[in-house]
Amino acid sequence: MPDIFGLDFGTTNTLAAFIDSNGTLLPLTNLDDNLPHPSVVQYHGGDVVVGREAKRRLSQIGTGVLGEFVRSPKSFLGTGAAIHVGGIAREPSDVVADIFKFVRSQALDRKYPGMPFDHAVFTIPVRMNGRARRELRDAALKAGMHVVQFVHEPLAALYGYIRSQANFRGRLAELEGQLALVFDWGGGTLDITLCRFTDGNLVQIKNTGDNAVGGDRFDERLLRYVKDHHAKQHGLESWPGEMPNAEARLIYECETAKIALSGRNQHTILVANYLRADGDERNLQVLITRDELIDLTRDLVLKGISNIDSIMESVGIKDSSLALCLATGGMVKMPYIREQLLQRFGPARTPRLDNGDQIIAEGAAWIANDALRLRLAKPFEVLHSDNTYVTLLEDRTALPSENQTISTTFGMYCVDPRDGFAKFQLSRPRWPGRNLQTDARDPYAILTVQVDSTAVPFSERLQLDVEIDHDLVATVGARSTRDSQKTEIHDLEFGLGIDSTFPPSEPDAAEDGTGSNSSGQSQPPGAVRLRSNVCFESEHNADTRQFGWAMVPGELLEELLEKHRSSGYQLTERQQAEAGYYKPCAICKRLIYEINLNGCDRRECAGQRIFRGASPR
Repeated sequence: MPDIFGLDFGTTNTLAAFIDSNGTLLPLTNLDDNLPHPSVVQYHGGDVVVGREAKRRLSQIGTGVLGEFVRSPKSFLGTGAAIHVGGIAREPSDVVADIFKFVRSQALDRKYPGMPFDHAVFTIPVRMNGRARRELRDAALKAGMHVVQFVHEPLAALYGYIRSQANFRGRLAELEGQLALVFDWGGGTLDITLCRFTDGNLVQIKNTGDNAVGGDRFDERLLRYVKDHHAKQHGLESWPGEMPNAEARLIYECETAKIALSGRNQHTILVANYLRADGDERNLQVLITRDELIDLTRDLVLKGISNIDSIMESVGIKDSSLALCLATGGMVKMPYIREQLLQRFGPARTPRLDNGDQIIAEGAAWIANDALRLRLAKPFEVLHSDNTYVTLLEDRTALPSENQTISTTFGMYCVDPRDGFAKFQLSRPRWPGRNLQTDARDPYAILTVQVDSTAVPFSERLQLDVEIDHDLVATVGARSTRDSQKTEIHDLEFGLGIDSTFPPSEPDAAEDGTGSNSSGQSQPPGAVRLRSNVCFESEHNADTRQFGWAMVPGELLEELLEKHRSSGYQLTERQQAEAGYYKPCAICKRLIYEINLNGCDRRECAGQRIFRGASPR
């Protein structure tokens, strides 16, 4: 896809990149300073100012949505809230569109032959929901751009890092079956994503985020320190009034100092005419060292690093299982953060990135150039009435590009209509790759439709429809003869098809459990699990009728057999246990579950507890 570029729309900065006809990667940075474009917009009368110039003006006024300025409009997408700026309520997609128009105009000004910059692979955060993705697509269309497909930021970063290496295919082969951690520490939040290279796919395992340790928090710490230091330096017992916009200018200088101290040992923060005073205290001037910044923010750094423990423990793996820790985002340039990662994972697994603030856009450009497709990372399943998980959509299913959908329909039956509802639990395995029925699952949603509670099992047909659109939102509809319900699933898990030529991997099992998709985790003791009462049509036809009846609860089937005086079917061991569980004891007349729960002094009754040990087949 040589005429398609990559675009990373970030909370703090936005950057486009593309691969030219010679295979050269070209980041489309700001023409003036060769840096990404700040995601800042100013509405001044009829003029719209975007990027570096808007940020320069904002640094003299304030942060957030203030007056004529909007900072980080990405955070408004999918919230349903308007952005009130300049006395006008604006749709978030309109503000975002103004950023996209600016980035596109800057790209067009470079006059690259054959590049209209109207089709792009857009990167998105892992936690961006479907509503936000839809608004992002609307914003792109308003700017004259089409979203060819969305790709999660950590997948783009990983692919961008590997694809830039000379022997990238060899590196992909080395990483097959391995785990990688993407550690993205930006100005607003820290995002950590655990990924796996499996069967020629790059898939996400787990994601966590922490917005309490973003780079802005470091700026706030430094600001308080500088103000306290200035007051002590001049013996100020009370803080005089500040000049207009002085606080905003100090925040800007603190951010500048934080960045500067990544490359030098000290930096002077200077804000002229800071206080309403006539003496030397009027001008704020404080020398800050790198060690002082470390002392001020050490707890923030350690709290951020501790998020690695949380994500690793949640999936039951150890640091030694990781083959790669890719640190991206502006904050990882801070030496103390870099030192913490090196101490934990070592230099071989923690490469230094000179392009950490550009690698996501560059990865999107390579994905566009290599025509890679997004795939379903894990099978999309429904819980069957025999307590097994049945696949509706296979993992590795190619997901829709622009203006495409994928859909499928399944015929089903209700095997136990007594409560008047058919229940569909939609789930996916916790780990990608081959999974056993006993492996842990994470539910997407539970969908119920009304059915005839007086009907005999297998008499009422059900229909289950699954559709995924180009915004990666799954719409699942269930239909009975008397009811229909729909639900949207916005958190599908995706993978990137990086090379289909690799053979399926079978990594060796390690002591920490990384060789098993279950990770040693199954249902916790005491967990409550939905009992599905639906099965597929194929499970109940002339050839498999016996198997179909085996899914009906024992007490219900026994009642039906007695009612119709039928002896052509023998209850399974599980059905016998279920039927007996709710029968009164012939000796004490108590129900078996009451005896199991409370016990019984009668030896004969105690023997009835055999029903507790019966297991489903």
